[in-house]
Amino acid sequence: MLKTLILLAVFLLFVPFLLGLLITRFTEREKNNVMFNLVAGYIFALGLFELLALPLIYGRQSLSLLTKLYGGILFAGAALSLIFNYKRLYQVFLDTVSEVKGFTLAIWGELVLIFCQVLIYKRCQYTNTDDAFYVASAVTSLSTDTIFQYNPYTGELYKNLPSRYVLSPFHAFIAVVSKAVCNHPAIIAHSVFMIWFLLVAYMVYALIGRNLFHGDKEKTGYFLILVTMLTIFSGYSERTSGLFLLIRLWQGKAFLAGILLPLTLYLFLRLFCRGEEKGAWIEWCLLGFLMCACCMVSSMGVILGAVMTGILGILLALKKKRFLCLIPAVLCCVPNLICAGAYLFIRG
Repeated sequence: MLKTLILLAVFLLFVPFLLGLLITRFTEREKNNVMFNLVAGYIFALGLFELLALPLIYGRQSLSLLTKLYGGILFAGAALSLIFNYKRLYQVFLDTVSEVKGFTLAIWGELVLIFCQVLIYKRCQYTNTDDAFYVASAVTSLSTDTIFQYNPYTGELYKNLPSRYVLSPFHAFIAVVSKAVCNHPAIIAHSVFMIWFLLVAYMVYALIGRNLFHGDKEKTGYFLILVTMLTIFSGYSERTSGLFLLIRLWQGKAFLAGILLPLTLYLFLRLFCRGEEKGAWIEWCLLGFLMCACCMVSSMGVILGAVMTGILGILLALKKKRFLCLIPAVLCCVPNLICAGAYLFIRG
């Protein structure tokens, strides 16, 4: 148990944080913010997984190879970050302590609401029929040491890979994490991913609030409370994004709606607020990896990520009165276009 907890902390917290530090070396805004560093690390890690997993799936390679290759790159990046950023860690710690000391009553109230959501989910578990495919695919991959080669319903070897799922191997990500931390995919999905990614989702909304209200903690706290209450009372349908965020975050489409699409908005907010200073390229690079991550978690992310990027890119061009802004926006959508083309080719 202790070994699993340590491995989870390393794989899901420390490695993404260190990767984020490596990325934020090239920006000035909120570069020492723990939440921004963590989500930046996740953007890179999830986008990288899509780039590595697809060739290995079509090459019918083993899950062990994917785990070693993916884990090796992540840990090499984390080690490199530690070498370059060890002096920054103390400043990040000081800034974090300063931020916590400045928490308002609204922010503490929001933390209580989040804790209540985590506690309720810890005591009550939600399941649906999607588990029969997503979690079962992760279990099948782990037990056969393959990546999406066997039908999770029947156990038969796929003759043709299913076009709807093969381009979005989020289930393989669950299997890789399970293999890395030596735990069962069902436990990782329902107990670890659901609770941890719920916290990550609220970090994303906190970053959005900080940008919308220019760092005003009081207004950000009220914004987060409003988001939380809308989420809690979104159970009037099984298909609302709030309910997906609240009870289904181990599934790729819920991860897309609850974390990745809001992250797209956040990155564009950073671009909207940016002046004429140099360094915007890091936001565009993050956006490119984010589009890869959207493709990785769900087939809907292939379209929705590109559509959202296109709309926000047009708004950015109109605000800046520079239509050259559309060029990097289009380049960021190249992964989506490739996946869409591959999907049409497979279906054809």
